[in-house]
Amino acid sequence: MKKCLLIILGLVFVSCPKPASNTKIDKIEQWSGVYLQKQKIGYSLLQIQKEKDYFQFVNRLKLKLTMMGELEEVLSNFIGTTDTNFALRSFEFSFQSKRNSFNASGMIKNNQLTIEVKSAGTTKVIIDTLNEIVYPVVVLPLVAIKKQFQFDKDYRLKAFDATILKTIDAKIKLIKKEKININNKDYHLTKMTVTMLNMTTTMWVDENGISRKEESPPAMTIIEESREQALSDESAISKIDILSMFSISVDTLIPNPRNLKYLKVTLWNGDFSDFDIADNYQIILQNNPLILEIKIPESIATAQLPIVTKPEFLKPTPYIQSDDREIKNQAAAITQNEKDGLKAVKRILDWVYQNINKRATASLPSALDVLKNREGDCNEHAILFAALCRATGIPCQICVGLVYVNNKFYYHAWNKVFLNEWITVDPTFGQMPVDATHIKLAEGDLDQQAEVLKIVGELSINILSYK
Repeated sequence: MKKCLLIILGLVFVSCPKPASNTKIDKIEQWSGVYLQKQKIGYSLLQIQKEKDYFQFVNRLKLKLTMMGELEEVLSNFIGTTDTNFALRSFEFSFQSKRNSFNASGMIKNNQLTIEVKSAGTTKVIIDTLNEIVYPVVVLPLVAIKKQFQFDKDYRLKAFDATILKTIDAKIKLIKKEKININNKDYHLTKMTVTMLNMTTTMWVDENGISRKEESPPAMTIIEESREQALSDESAISKIDILSMFSISVDTLIPNPRNLKYLKVTLWNGDFSDFDIADNYQIILQNNPLILEIKIPESIATAQLPIVTKPEFLKPTPYIQSDDREIKNQAAAITQNEKDGLKAVKRILDWVYQNINKRATASLPSALDVLKNREGDCNEHAILFAALCRATGIPCQICVGLVYVNNKFYYHAWNKVFLNEWITVDPTFGQMPVDATHIKLAEGDLDQQAEVLKIVGELSINILSYK
């Protein structure tokens, strides 16, 4: 099922002390507790070190989550250097869980960002040309204070997010002065917001630019604590099952949901204005509330390989390494030079379904890691399937949304392939096309998928009819 881990990482990396423009920064260390729906899931540590002509920012994060009854622990670390105006110069990012590790580093030179990505023993290089100044996510509020942003005005900056390895747009707004109590102490703070990937983080910043508290969807709170507070109570952290926490119960019991061909539902309590929901499977019958009709076709198309249309969905990405030799070799071994697109997709689907063990996994999903470890949840299945399809010459993308299992809807990931038309595929369930209980909310790379998290924990669903 779809996890919130990626966005939790991204939101925590926004958190940092933000010194005012007239504050001399030499050395700062700040500990924070990380809470999800008021329950502690971990802590973060941020350190700032001022050197002669640059700053160094270190953001370490530790989270403990239970997924389908199994405890998962993740550790991530971001080290970034900036110039004295906080523009990004270089970075190192690492992520580790029980069975997965991911490392990336990069630097900016002559308006060019070069990134090296290391996963499953291989190294890939990504080069991006920059047209404006880019700031690491962790320093965005600091930049707002240094530049003396005015209240009630929107400011836009370019930010680099290490969790998705992309430069993204960030909107910053100072709201008002506000009295707030944190850990039984009153502060008069500046309330401000940072919006990225259509999700807004609200933070309270003191007169020296120190962020004391932050709130983000889905029900995430990051609050400054002493070192002892941040590190305490680790035994209580593992009690949260993140998959169950964000599931959506419904009153209607659907027998044999994997065979469903038609579904009509109402989705309540969500802002869907930025979502690309309608497609050849999903029809919007009404907005506010959103009523969807999902129909699964009786027959599906095919095409001869390779397919040259939709080239943007044939390209490799940092996490979908479809140009890697191991991915290409595995794809060739699976498809056996099959030229009928539908037959090739079916072979890849069957192989992923049969060879990737189903288990909840805390990871930043990487196709190479999944190919090596042969296990994971829906994210790992979808990303490996996408890589194998693209390596075969089949345009493929990832869909995220909801799926019905055991009288609940869970957040989930699956795929679409293009064979003269888009066809849905679910390698976790071994389906092509998918059943009608798949409610798509977004599609694309990790940054597009991230937008779903702004409604996590808010949605309710009524099933109107099915067959």
